[in-house]
Amino acid sequence: MGCSQGLDYVKNLDAGVGEQIIVLGDSIASGYGVAEAEAFPNVLSRKLGLPILNKGVAGDTTAMGLNRLQEDVISQNPWLVIVELGGNDYLRKVPLAETEENLRQIITQIQQQGAIVVLLGINPGLLNDPYKEMFEKVAQETQAYLIPQIFKGVLDNPKHRQDDVIHPNAVGQEILASRVAEDLRPLLKDAKWPASLMKYKSSTD
Repeated sequence: MGCSQGLDYVKNLDAGVGEQIIVLGDSIASGYGVAEAEAFPNVLSRKLGLPILNKGVAGDTTAMGLNRLQEDVISQNPWLVIVELGGNDYLRKVPLAETEENLRQIITQIQQQGAIVVLLGINPGLLNDPYKEMFEKVAQETQAYLIPQIFKGVLDNPKHRQDDVIHPNAVGQEILASRVAEDLRPLLKDAKWPASLMKYKSSTD
């Protein structure tokens, strides 16, 4: 499902509608325990030379993300949305089927606006194999673009995480941003860009 395959399967890749790139996430996206500039969406923005709205809220589950989807994402006229949710579902022992359905609803509602959805796979270092398989299944069935194993080498490495074990430190956030940037570049190259963002396209090549 990653960037090694052709990208024709990605829903809305050729739509070219919307105006914003948005990260919908939890405390990983909001940058818990690090400076605001060190949160991975803000690092990603600098790496790609693109404006990115960071809609990360600490403590959010997939249900909470779904509840604020209209206000924080859909009302912002999104072109591309990066979804980083699921870690708190695991920590709070939310049933896997419920997490899966919430993610499916989030992705589908965003796609109904014509936007591209990038799903970040929350697994190794924090979650177990059923989550990995669930993210792959949801991405495939919704035609979202999956960037898998974003925490691999981050939350399982003491040098890249905070003392609480579940949040990346500044180095870990940098690794996340680099990983997402690398996997996003092929998608950004193949996607149809909206007129409002065309001036940034050359910076992502």
